[in-house]
Amino acid sequence: MQAMIQGFHKAGHEVTVLTMNTPKHYVILRTLPEAVRMSAEFFAVDVDTNVKLTDMLANFLFSKQSYHVQRFNSRRFREELQKLLRSNKYDIVQLETLFMAPYIDTVREMNPNAFISLRIHNIEHIIWERRAENEDNPLKKLLFEVTSSRMKAYEELIFKNKDYDALVPITNVDLGKARDLGAKEPFMFINTGVDLEAIDRTETEFEFPSIFYIGALDWGPNVEGLRWFLKYVWPLIRANYPDVKFYIAGRRMAPDFLKKPMENVVLMGEVDESEPFIKSHAVMVVPLLSGSGLRIKIVEAMAYGKAVVATRIAAEGLGAFHGNQILIADKAREFADCVSVLLEKRSFFDTIAIHAKNFVESRFDNNKLTRRLLDFYGREIKNKKAAAAEAEKKD
Repeated sequence: MQAMIQGFHKAGHEVTVLTMNTPKHYVILRTLPEAVRMSAEFFAVDVDTNVKLTDMLANFLFSKQSYHVQRFNSRRFREELQKLLRSNKYDIVQLETLFMAPYIDTVREMNPNAFISLRIHNIEHIIWERRAENEDNPLKKLLFEVTSSRMKAYEELIFKNKDYDALVPITNVDLGKARDLGAKEPFMFINTGVDLEAIDRTETEFEFPSIFYIGALDWGPNVEGLRWFLKYVWPLIRANYPDVKFYIAGRRMAPDFLKKPMENVVLMGEVDESEPFIKSHAVMVVPLLSGSGLRIKIVEAMAYGKAVVATRIAAEGLGAFHGNQILIADKAREFADCVSVLLEKRSFFDTIAIHAKNFVESRFDNNKLTRRLLDFYGREIKNKKAAAAEAEKKD
């Protein structure tokens, strides 16, 4: 979202951001970096989206609505949104993620002429569907299945019936799935990009061989995948490379993430900046077993010239080819072999890394992606105005 905001700003547009300030990702606006603050006018509303066991249980027993959508339906946020819409006539209102869909009606009521874009980061029900498939605990499995079913019903309702003007998934894969759920045109997928002008991609010394992982460790699918890697893949790698180190970085790492220390596994916790961490290591692993959308950390690692080994789900929507810009494996032995060949053959590592870097430059330049989205908006706004004028003539 930050990349998109800065892309709009660079293209010469005035941008206002209204954000939910949640306990999980709380930010004091005045502490934002100056470059971020200069790109938009920011407003934040405190919203408690924490999962509450009693609320979740009541929802599970007495409601057919998605609890995870209800957590983001806030009266205070709606009031602040109304206040902004009352004082500004925005040309475009871009709602980020499915969880902002409850506010489509508010935007339409307050500003009937605004072009409303719903930008979805994932097909949400698939995340829970995949988690259910991977879950052994019968109670958790049931909870994930119910969550997936309710989320799917909500997605179908929004995609088919809500009064948005455009649907913008971030991958072609998710666009296809949204179509299957009845999404109405117009739609266009726009990948999440990287500001190639803003990052330092000069080659620096890094630890080779080494393995690393970076991601939010307060998100279930990330923890699930990382535990699978440590249990099934890491011992296979260690058997052949006993001296190689595995560095793990991520916010909100649970204190008991490793109940007992594992040799050569270095827990970094939350790092101040991802760039130095990524640049200082060699092979990135992304062992995601459930999820949807696009893993921006893969794109960032590729931009810095790192070789990536990922599961098929982790690489979904990326468009990279196995053995060329990335290595893809789903089974533990195959995953370990992919990592091992990169550790063993520096020349192969360098080839994959160069291809990955070129791939990002050609497909994930944020400035180009933003212009593509703005061109799409421009065309559709003209189409909307022409249709309105035609309807007025008929009346």
